[in-house]
Amino acid sequence: MNTATFQETQAIATGSTAAAMAASQELLLIPLSKLRPSSRNVRRSGGTSIPELASSITRVGLLQNLTVVAAPDGEHHEVVAGRRRLAALKLLVKRRKLAKDHEVHCLLVQDDAARTVSLTENVQREAMSPIEELFAWKDLVAEGRPVEDIAADFGVTPLVVQRRLKLANVSPRLLADFGTQAVTLEQLMALAITDDHAAQEAAFYESPQWQRSPEALRDHLTSEEIDASRDAVARFVGLEAYEQAGGGIRRDLFADEHNGIFLTDGALLDFLARDKLAPVAEQVRAEGWAWVDAAPRASASDLYQFQRAR
Repeated sequence: MNTATFQETQAIATGSTAAAMAASQELLLIPLSKLRPSSRNVRRSGGTSIPELASSITRVGLLQNLTVVAAPDGEHHEVVAGRRRLAALKLLVKRRKLAKDHEVHCLLVQDDAARTVSLTENVQREAMSPIEELFAWKDLVAEGRPVEDIAADFGVTPLVVQRRLKLANVSPRLLADFGTQAVTLEQLMALAITDDHAAQEAAFYESPQWQRSPEALRDHLTSEEIDASRDAVARFVGLEAYEQAGGGIRRDLFADEHNGIFLTDGALLDFLARDKLAPVAEQVRAEGWAWVDAAPRASASDLYQFQRAR
């Protein structure tokens, strides 16, 4: 077992507890086979699953050392902070990704401070703000990291990563207001339907307060487009046929699987609908009608020109 002195350790509590723990501690390299979980670890469950954490360790290594106390048998050390990290490392041994004697950096603390150290690590950590997290993931992509790798490292699906990257591309002004809670997450998600910052800002700041619901903002930004889930002509033509014909699509990453698809070329959609209706029109014309026209849409004024058949 290799030993190094760990000076000027970070204070893990306040007041008299901090003073009592400010002495030098040891940073050790301990074989995995000599580590086991401690009953004094305050964390029992929660957080990223063990397989996902193991995948993250495989990719980027163990970023935070374990905290241990000496076991009564004199041979082992018990982990008082880092139970899940230890479980992930053991899983990598089981998968033959690590040797059973792989050495792990561990901070040795006094036995009587074990539970305090464990509680402090889990309670006093400061989570990243939502804005910080968004830009951190954006920076990873800018560095060339594949979305799938980022998802594996953080124990989420690629779609979650794509959604957060989409939010990170919203107007800086709106993101700043999101940071001060002047814009809600739901509003930000609705505004992310477009990448046009000017359009995003106009939709939000030029609308009265009562027209800033997520639904109203989304409708404002897609007012010239066709909602594929609601439009009868879009359902008649079919999304696949429309795309094969070169039709443009805008997808709302925050909608469920069957919603949030907007068609940007209404003229092409109507052309495809007429083309699909043409054989039907020919069948009707063959019945002897003098005039037959197949129209994909009919307005109220169009219908007004006709009388109901009796």
